[in-house]
Amino acid sequence: MSIFENVIKIDSNDNIIFNNWIEWEHFGIPNKPDFLRQILRFLIALSGHCLMCTALDGCFFVERIMPKQPIHEKCDCKKKPVSFYKINNLAQANMPIEKLSKYIFSNDQNSKGKKSLFEKMGYTKDDIYNLQSQFKSQALNRYLSGNYILKNLDNYGQRVAIKITLNNHSFYSGWMLEPEGTIRNTTPFGGWVNEKI
Repeated sequence: MSIFENVIKIDSNDNIIFNNWIEWEHFGIPNKPDFLRQILRFLIALSGHCLMCTALDGCFFVERIMPKQPIHEKCDCKKKPVSFYKINNLAQANMPIEKLSKYIFSNDQNSKGKKSLFEKMGYTKDDIYNLQSQFKSQALNRYLSGNYILKNLDNYGQRVAIKITLNNHSFYSGWMLEPEGTIRNTTPFGGWVNEKI
């Protein structure tokens, strides 16, 4: 996949789509280290700043797939253009192995039936590192291509659904957007692609 495929795309109706990337800005919030970011977010919330807005600070969005601005009446958030080159160099996908080892492949009752689903797709607990690698790779590539769906936005941040395909089975996986192009897995299986999510 070339870098241009993530910037310029052709949709199903043969229309050209440009993925213009933006960085969400809310003043005074550092992207790193995370502990300092969280402390400052809660401190400025005491002076009336919105936790939803500060959670989005530093996150990268394709401009056509971002939360609407303003988020609220007193919103002072801004969007600033950011180069895909910068995003491509910073972006990463994080998925704790425990999402697979202690959730998906725990007993079927604790995994809410997900263990059986993954076993039917041909995977066992022995495959967790391979699965982690596939999830991270596919999710990052789809995020960088602008192939994500906005889901819930709350004080913790913006959740997105990203399609994952394993052994010809496609489903949505849940991810949280974090500063500097990081996406963090929140749920490995969020529903089949042909279901309304």
